[in-house]
Amino acid sequence: MTQWCAISVMKAVLCVGCTEVDYVTTMEKVDFQCDRCSTQNGALQRSGRSSNVSTALRLLGANVELFGVLTRNPTYRMIVDDLEQRGIDISHCTFTDESPPFSTIVQDRWTRRCTVVYCDKPFPYVTAADFRKLDLDQYGWVNFEARSPRETCDMIRLILDHNNGRDERDRIVVSLQIFNSFAQVVHLIAMCDYVFVTKYIAESRGWNSPLETCEGINQLLRMPRDIRVRRPCVIVPWSSLGAGCMTTEGQYFELPAHKPKKIIDRVGDSDCFTAGFIYAAFVRQRRLAEAVDFANAVASFKLGYVGFDCLGHLPIEAVQLPVRMRVGSEVSSDDEDNGDQPNSCRKHLLRPIELLQDNAPLAPIRQEAPTATPVGLEYPG
Repeated sequence: MTQWCAISVMKAVLCVGCTEVDYVTTMEKVDFQCDRCSTQNGALQRSGRSSNVSTALRLLGANVELFGVLTRNPTYRMIVDDLEQRGIDISHCTFTDESPPFSTIVQDRWTRRCTVVYCDKPFPYVTAADFRKLDLDQYGWVNFEARSPRETCDMIRLILDHNNGRDERDRIVVSLQIFNSFAQVVHLIAMCDYVFVTKYIAESRGWNSPLETCEGINQLLRMPRDIRVRRPCVIVPWSSLGAGCMTTEGQYFELPAHKPKKIIDRVGDSDCFTAGFIYAAFVRQRRLAEAVDFANAVASFKLGYVGFDCLGHLPIEAVQLPVRMRVGSEVSSDDEDNGDQPNSCRKHLLRPIELLQDNAPLAPIRQEAPTATPVGLEYPG
């Protein structure tokens, strides 16, 4: 755990979604045409997007609660044991006797490319009736997976009702991770403060860059911006190219990736990105572009190590969140309407992140002064 844990004596982050199981194996060369293959090693591990995000957030130092359905099947007792050992609150989770969904992930030793064989079996999901039992005053941020659209919609509505009439600092921030079935959850976008859209979803919609993705979602939100209705910030991680983001008022920022020296493990890097953003935006109260850049750094750092435990040793005092360039504060995406956020440059802030191998001591991350031309584009509502 990092020394920044003291910061997290604040409201908890609630991660709503599934907990699954991955069997991860590494092969010298992945070839599914041969009749017989041998693997170098393999491991069974807890997974699932909300489960991974909660793990990464806890390692970064945030107070986290996981809200989902867990199995009481003794074969998968390791799921509950791992959550409890990491200090992730599961007191409001419901339980079932069914086995959880699982994936087999085959990773090439040299390229580190992963082939995922996913078993999308039916599994119970939390309901709005379960969510209604929670004391929402305990949470400052709720992150949803974009699944079970009807139940998720009802849960978000409960948060919006809770926020109604409250001061900005007492409102709950809502974020949504969209990773499949975009058409089924598109109506949820306008209900959120932040929306994460994966590269896979973007390309399946014909959007070939973070900018096109932000523009495409901007077009889906047809209400003109000058009416000043609720609009989300859109965040689009784009693998090795970094990430793009758009504020509530349509200002676009593009942040380059932090290049690791060597890629060791790709599994869960996108969930580390989400966790890094939530940590920077909520726990450290940073602006949109700053939080996205920090998320890039966290995801890149994870690539150099197997699993998530490395995040507990991330030198946050070296990976300093950038100093604000203007006076003011941001608690949720609604503050973006002030238009007070400085544009981000393609080469600035945390450049680059250095990943060390084996058990070598962690060294500070080299920084460069901003030298590039700022990126700032406006789009009509």
